[in-house]
Amino acid sequence: MFRYFRFYVAPLTIMAISVGMLFGGIWLWLPAALYIATISALDQAFPHDIDEHPYDHEFFLDLALYLSTPASICLYFALFWVAGSGLQDALGAGAYLQSLTGVDVVAARNATPWYNYVLMFVAVALPATGAGGLAGHELTHRTWRPFDLWLGRITMAFNWGIAFPIEHVYGHHAYVGTKKDPATAARGDSVYQHLPKAMYRTVVNAWEIESQRLNKIGASFFSPKNVLLRMAAVAAATTAFAYYCAGWTGVMFHLIVCVSTKIALEVLNYVEHYGLIRVPSEPVQPRHSWNCNHVVSGVFTYNLTRHSHHHADAQIPYQDLRCHSEQPEMPGGLMTAYLSTLVPPLWRKKITPKLLEWDSTQADKREFGLIREANNVSGWEELKQSIANNTADVRSVPQGNLGY
Repeated sequence: MFRYFRFYVAPLTIMAISVGMLFGGIWLWLPAALYIATISALDQAFPHDIDEHPYDHEFFLDLALYLSTPASICLYFALFWVAGSGLQDALGAGAYLQSLTGVDVVAARNATPWYNYVLMFVAVALPATGAGGLAGHELTHRTWRPFDLWLGRITMAFNWGIAFPIEHVYGHHAYVGTKKDPATAARGDSVYQHLPKAMYRTVVNAWEIESQRLNKIGASFFSPKNVLLRMAAVAAATTAFAYYCAGWTGVMFHLIVCVSTKIALEVLNYVEHYGLIRVPSEPVQPRHSWNCNHVVSGVFTYNLTRHSHHHADAQIPYQDLRCHSEQPEMPGGLMTAYLSTLVPPLWRKKITPKLLEWDSTQADKREFGLIREANNVSGWEELKQSIANNTADVRSVPQGNLGY
């Protein structure tokens, strides 16, 4: 039963974080900070998850995903509520909570020092991304199930993430490992260099993809059939609700978290695809993504950590993804790798041996020219040790590493 219940941990944790925020003070950020620290620590304590036994009860796994939507609603409501001041008590939530606990949460909120709000914005970015972005990501891949697709897009629209569901499914998965992919960071690029380019190109690609689709069906860009506009309407309604809860302060809080969750999602992409190379005309292989079989990361991301299989076949439901333990792994588990990107010298130290190993054991000789170019442009001297930079050692990767 635990195999099923573990995927409920993420949405239930987000709901608990949301309730905690209503008590003000350090509770604005402490539960979210513990969420981040716990994942990173437990990833190192538990063995890798290589279980590939099939699941018999798909409904319970789907329900875990569906709970991400109410979890997101809880988190955003808590965010808007704590943005209030004075006697503001949106939907009477403060009075209800006081009746249950005896704590005057409105007074606690009004007495909260400003720096707790700053820490909140830093800490809440990852839980907010987990609540909407990760489950929403899985749901938007289910293009054959209209309800799942609809729910995933709505959930991701809460934070104005309207471009991602389009670009990711129809762009990123086709372009991964190439220069056209916004999510594949170039070798040598720090996360701070990569983020502006990724965020801009994601939006541009999404508009191009949706415009082409509308042209094919003979619909105007301003047609109700435009998915981007429909998601924008949900996003605008969310911002309007923020205004209802706390006025312009609520709007400001919403937009800050929208930006921070977009950044958090792009950092995740940065980790999952950093520096990997693919010839555009060649099919996507499991080796074109960094994999991660750390069990706790998998629980909180709906197995997104099994990224090698996800990119080899994007239509596979999260519970059926194979571990591909033979594929290249991101350094230290997802959360550890994620946090290390924020310190570029540390990330360089961790990822360089991985890139050299990938060049040597995973890359195909048809990719060597592109790898050599990327290594030279990177400015990282240590990458010039790559087998791709030594023409005398050019060889093809064993066929066992190229297949699924």
